[in-house]
Amino acid sequence: MVRTQQKQLDATVKVVKATVDAVASQVQAAVAGIAATIQRAQSRLRPGDVKRKGLGDFVTTVDVRSEAKLRRALHRCLPSAGFLGEESTPADLDRDWLWVVDPIDGTSNFSRGLPHFAVSVALLHQGDPVLGVVHCAPESALYVAKRDRGVRRNGKAFTIPKGRLDDGAILGCQWFRGQQDLAFLSRLQRRGGRIRTLGSSVTQLVDTAMGRLDANVQEQGRIWDIAAAGLVVEAAGGRFTDWSGRRVFPFRDLTVEHTPTIAASPSVHPGVLRLLAGKAGKDGK
Repeated sequence: MVRTQQKQLDATVKVVKATVDAVASQVQAAVAGIAATIQRAQSRLRPGDVKRKGLGDFVTTVDVRSEAKLRRALHRCLPSAGFLGEESTPADLDRDWLWVVDPIDGTSNFSRGLPHFAVSVALLHQGDPVLGVVHCAPESALYVAKRDRGVRRNGKAFTIPKGRLDDGAILGCQWFRGQQDLAFLSRLQRRGGRIRTLGSSVTQLVDTAMGRLDANVQEQGRIWDIAAAGLVVEAAGGRFTDWSGRRVFPFRDLTVEHTPTIAASPSVHPGVLRLLAGKAGKDGK
């Protein structure tokens, strides 16, 4: 029985690897092309192109058009996959393969001419991100992460730096819009670290993987915000968990509204958990 199960697992791993390799270059080309179009469109946005979806939540005509183009391109890559995107109706969420797309993460920044936004595409197999492709506008860089095979920035492999959690640390944070109870920020600053919120979950997670942020802590984040960029963190050797320390991946519920997350290097992550729990003093112990 054990030997049979292992053979089945090995066969699944081979199928996943082959599928990821078959579509990766096409996905990279699609994301890079959409990112270039989005960046050109930013300077041409008009007030009428921006619509309110909810409290502090906006969408532009560029978001909608970009997701539609990505959806068509990804369907050509893997017609058997379902689709979950921020700006359109989901389809076939029960399939083994699923595309998860955020055409512009950081729409408010994009609509106001600020540089922190990103294009994000993830391919999930049975709820687990196995391919993540992200284009980050602030640095015009393309990140490609593959489950258990590392991550590359513009073709060059990298790993997450050790990081720090002292008075020299810089921590990315985001919280629910309109939130008045921000006690977790006070706990995170007990060791003197600085807090930054850049308005894009994707770019903050990538900044953490690159070591520009020492950790990223969020009260909120939808699947399309974190699927690809969370894989970038893990593929770089970092930890990506909820606030209890449990891995976010594989996703257990594709319909969940928000997931609180922590991204950090293995050396920083335990200290962040202790600070959030109120169990660490100024020395982190």
